[in-house]
Amino acid sequence: MFTNDTIEKEKKLQKKWQEKYSKFYKDKEVKATTASGIPVKPYYMASDIEHIDCSEIGAPGEYPYTRGIYPLQYQFQPWVNQMSLGYGLPEQTRERMEMLKDAGMKGYFGSQSYNLPHDLVSKAGLDPDSPEARGLVGRGGVNISTIEDIDRLFHDLPLDKTQIVQNIGSATMVGLAMFIVYAESRGVSKEKLGGNSMNWLYKAPFVDYAMFPPKNAFKLMVEFIKFCSRNMPRWNTTNICGYFIEEAGGNAIQEAAFSIATGIAITEECIKAGLDPDEFLPRFGFQFAQGNDFLEEIAKIRAIRKLWAKTNKERFGCKNPKSMQVRMHIHTSGCSLMAQQPLTNVVRAAFHTLGAVLAGTNALHTSAYDEALGLPTEEAATLALRTQQVVLHETHIPNVSDPLAGSYYMEWLTHKIEDEANKLIKKIDEMGYIKAWETGWFKEELADSAYKWRETMDNKERIVVGVNKYESGEQQKVPVFKIDPKIEETAVERVRQFRAKRDNAKTEKALGSLRDIAKRMNEEWPNGGNLMPALIEAARADATLGEMQGVLKEVFGWGYAY
Repeated sequence: MFTNDTIEKEKKLQKKWQEKYSKFYKDKEVKATTASGIPVKPYYMASDIEHIDCSEIGAPGEYPYTRGIYPLQYQFQPWVNQMSLGYGLPEQTRERMEMLKDAGMKGYFGSQSYNLPHDLVSKAGLDPDSPEARGLVGRGGVNISTIEDIDRLFHDLPLDKTQIVQNIGSATMVGLAMFIVYAESRGVSKEKLGGNSMNWLYKAPFVDYAMFPPKNAFKLMVEFIKFCSRNMPRWNTTNICGYFIEEAGGNAIQEAAFSIATGIAITEECIKAGLDPDEFLPRFGFQFAQGNDFLEEIAKIRAIRKLWAKTNKERFGCKNPKSMQVRMHIHTSGCSLMAQQPLTNVVRAAFHTLGAVLAGTNALHTSAYDEALGLPTEEAATLALRTQQVVLHETHIPNVSDPLAGSYYMEWLTHKIEDEANKLIKKIDEMGYIKAWETGWFKEELADSAYKWRETMDNKERIVVGVNKYESGEQQKVPVFKIDPKIEETAVERVRQFRAKRDNAKTEKALGSLRDIAKRMNEEWPNGGNLMPALIEAARADATLGEMQGVLKEVFGWGYAY
């Protein structure tokens, strides 16, 4: 990449630097690492990246997409303000949607995009009157259990012009089936719906989360991908999420490696089921964290783009460029926010936001400063959106695509993370993804990383402002968002009224058919199928989210042991 003359000149500069270093610092050793534990030198020069071919860095929009997937990044189209905003009852979430829209939240080319986390109850596939749901309704997201709830959330929105992100955990298939039926009632066919289902049925190996057994989870993920790929051309089927890997204690290398390994495992299962990679990979998306190690987190994103492109081209023989491109949402780090001196989180979130933009994200959620205390207040959520808007309009950073490209340190670190992640991916390949899940290997790796993080914080090797240094005796008081306790009572009454007025015989018949089709699919896999059409029919027959998900749990198994 560099000429011999350049390297020779550099050697002379290094010699001069060493002389000054020895004179000023008496050869005192400098020890530093990234947050992932990668040892780093005091400075980097051309020789540190002479082994990296210029094609590995490339140009924006060119394989291996190190510098982004588009020829231009933000010059004509800013990133999407994809703020997470679900809570409480549907009408309360709708109010927050309208508030952020009025504050300037934008989707692609001026459209609207809504990132809607569902509450812990909906994510677990429960109705609000389930005994297991007590005390959790409307917390951490919006509660949805019936078609009527969906109408309360989306009434009068132009569904064919709105991007909807369904973050509904294990109830992915049920959630989309209900949305399809609701859209039909509004005269919008499933082919016209645009948005994204997270399809996070692989979440259990990384976090403590009740889930289907691993092999059955893959059956359901693949069945969902197959249906959407062949029936919903505008719907993104799967979100490969590194965010909760980092939130569970993982470092940047683990986030990169485990994310790519998950994508590999899902792709392999789809191929076994008869799908061509170029048929479904263009509709995969990603979600990553942007944490405190500013430059490492940027290098991580650049490395992930290379890893995904090379994997899909070289391993799976993809020919469609979209199959090799990482379309990503970045969520600024929630675990980096502290309850102590919460206003300091404004600064942390601003740097995370800046890092995400420099990394070339396609969509972005900026965490509110009060998220360590509870759901964001309207004031905090608006300030988080304003943070993105300041970066977009006032820093001039979006004028140039991948402005950090060519930095000796950035290119060295990007290559290093790629190399270290590949070592982990190889280890997972040798072990087998399912075995790594079933044996708890993933969780052990994350627990070990989290322990090391805590240890360095406790012994003050890692400084956290306001927590283990610059502590204040005074408690910083900020408004805390409180959820109305009557939310649960309202949600329970609504679902009971919904069941009382429907044709229960029709509902039971549809649920029975769903059960039969699910059993046949489970027994005959990968030759089974038609599960999504059966779920859609059950939703048309007014089955609730909990009833449909209950059938899937009954047939495919459920528990915390996976």
